Formats: sequence, C-alpha cells, structure tokens
Amino acid sequence: MNKRTAAVLAVLTAVLAVGVGAVPSSAAPLVALDDDRATSAPTVGLSVCNGGVQEASNVRMQDVPTNLVENGAFAPLPGASIAVTTPAGDSDQLVIIFSAEAQLQGQALTYAAPMDFLQVRILVDGVVAGPNDLSFTTGAGESDATQACKRVSAPAAAAMVHTVSVEWMIVDQGANNVLTGTLDDWTLNVQVSN
Repeated sequence: MNKRTAAVLAVLTAVLAVGVGAVPSSAAPLVALDDDRATSAPTVGLSVCNGGVQEASNVRMQDVPTNLVENGAFAPLPGASIAVTTPAGDSDQLVIIFSAEAQLQGQALTYAAPMDFLQVRILVDGVVAGPNDLSFTTGAGESDATQACKRVSAPAAAAMVHTVSVEWMIVDQGANNVLTGTLDDWTLNVQVSN
C-alpha cells in the first residue's frame, strides 16, 4: 500500500471515530490490507542484506520519455538493464536504486480509492528483488524512487554475470479506463559491494 492510500485510510478512520463518539485509538487499530491488485512475489517480511566495501557503481540514465499502454502484463523498460560480474568463488551485495518521473493518464478521478497505478519491479537474474508489490505512482506526474538489495554469488570454478533489470506495468483497478503510462528522466543505479 502506498503512502497516499495509508493516509486516506487514516483520515477516514479518524472521521469515523469522531462520528461514532470518539472511540479510543487503542480500541480500534488501523489494519493495513494489501488488496490493491498489484502483481506480487511471495511476501518475505523483514530481511537483511548487508555488504562491505563498495567495489563499483554502475548507472544508466534516460531522459527520453517511454510510454506504455495498458496490457495487464509486465514489460521491460528499454535500456534499464545492467550486467555485473561476480568473481569466481566470491559473493557481492547489490544495492539497486531506480528513480523516475512517472505519469499515469486516463483515470477518471486521480485520488479516488481504489486507485489505478503504475507498478515497477526490479529483477536480478530474472527474479524479483524485494520489496515487491510496489505502487510506483498513482498521480498525473511526480518523481518516485524505489530500491532493492540482493546478495549474489559465483561458483568457485568461474565468474558469474548477474543482470539487473526493471519492468513496469499499468494496474487498472476497475478495468474501466483506457490508461497510458509514461516514465521519463529515469536513473538505474547498481552499487556493488563485498
């Protein structure tokens, strides 16, 4: 659930509490439900991804807008791919940061729940790197960012190339709009550490 949805739920809870006689907050805790129809990888919960000395920082940037039409499936973001090599018998920490100006067009009401949104995911060797189920934008234009961390390794006999990539899709909550999305001015940064 994104920050806006959580804020709307918090305000609605407060308004309802006042309307029914100011129920104490301890009596009615706010429960965050993850029901936004985002395509999810299995939930991991709290995880640890520690590293050591930084070995490299690889960056790809694009300042030409990329458009996406609603199709119900993830699509690779053209150019948003970086290969890193882990030496034989070694392991590396990959800290991946993706930022972009994102726009979603075609929504009847921009801030009416449930909201349509652009979903972005980071993959390492074709597997989703946590966190997952990310609503990247719901609005008509804003700058957003996400990051992921993953440890990768190579067998003792040979170095291994790992590929980091970004995919995106449009989620139409009610399947009642013709939505288009745009990502512009994006940066993909893969930091490699011991």
